[in-house]
Amino acid sequence: MSLPREEELGLFGKLSWKEALALIGPRRAGKSTLALRLLDAWQSKGGQGQYFDLEKTGAPSSVPALADAVKAVPKGGLLVLDEIQTLSGWERLVREEIEYGRHHVLVTGSSASLLSKEISTILAGRAVPQHVLPLSFRNARAWGLNSFEQYLRVGGYPECVLRTNDAPTLHRLYFELAVLRDVAARKGIREVNSLKDLAILLLSESGKVISSKKTADALGISQPTLRSYVDGLVDAFLVLRVPPLVRSPRERLVADTKHYAWDTGLQKSVSVSESPDFGRRLENVVAVELARRGYDLAYLGGTAECDFVATAPGKARLAVQVFSGDSLPSRELEGLQSGMKMAERGLLLTARPVDAVLPRGAECKTVEEWLLAGPRTP
Repeated sequence: MSLPREEELGLFGKLSWKEALALIGPRRAGKSTLALRLLDAWQSKGGQGQYFDLEKTGAPSSVPALADAVKAVPKGGLLVLDEIQTLSGWERLVREEIEYGRHHVLVTGSSASLLSKEISTILAGRAVPQHVLPLSFRNARAWGLNSFEQYLRVGGYPECVLRTNDAPTLHRLYFELAVLRDVAARKGIREVNSLKDLAILLLSESGKVISSKKTADALGISQPTLRSYVDGLVDAFLVLRVPPLVRSPRERLVADTKHYAWDTGLQKSVSVSESPDFGRRLENVVAVELARRGYDLAYLGGTAECDFVATAPGKARLAVQVFSGDSLPSRELEGLQSGMKMAERGLLLTARPVDAVLPRGAECKTVEEWLLAGPRTP
């Protein structure tokens, strides 16, 4: 079953660009389905094109084999190259297709660092990256989810939204696939127990500052190994890394960070925490939505902690505080005020309406109201 995604309208117009369109995101988030829908829309407008699933048995297994296959597609047609990272040296073929104007190109991939690295170096100026994440709350509601509480439990993976009763089983399958194929296999990790334990820990402790030294010691690995593992989990879109807001690049490199799940449903299904921790999960949803809207995130620590200081090109810097209780304590407003010293605007997001005297330049919304308002609002 293929239902519309909110990304479709903005992406279709980019297919005719000279640059390649790169859909990047976690496995099972719907990149392939979205790519096929875009190809169908292209062909319905009279264009020609072909879809290549490069992980499928019988697909071209090398760049020369793929180069031969694409010759059958008429010039000016659309090439959809799904899971392009499976072919070593793929970027040369894409670069040549773009430079010589043979075809329009759409590529998908499940590794953030793999594609972003090539896009920023070899494909600099030749590809437009677009993250395809699990469905937003707005989109999941359109697909049939009944409530925000259900979204927290089921998350936004398309198949889980359509098969809510099967979601926990699917989440665990997605987790295993990401850990084993997208992290362990790519990094050559043979002993995966410590990697899995770390992934479960980060998902179970979502939104908490994790000490790299204590965590490495507990897992019996070195700190460099820990950082390598975390990098892999970030690249595979299992966890979203949020560093502290520090001025020094050196401090930023060694500072302890927070981590959030890219999908709260998967987080709930994999977590070993015995606490429901509604507040952390609410904060997690906000972190992902801010990232979806194009913000880079940091947190402000100290006695007056601000959950997020969010920065995006062309947008006002935003201090965001998330509160899940009923009666707003003064420390939440103090944290927001502290964050607003580093930002132009402030946003207090709550689980339910609250009465609060806000700092100048700040506004208050419920999380559900803010999520449904869409990306045009801060």
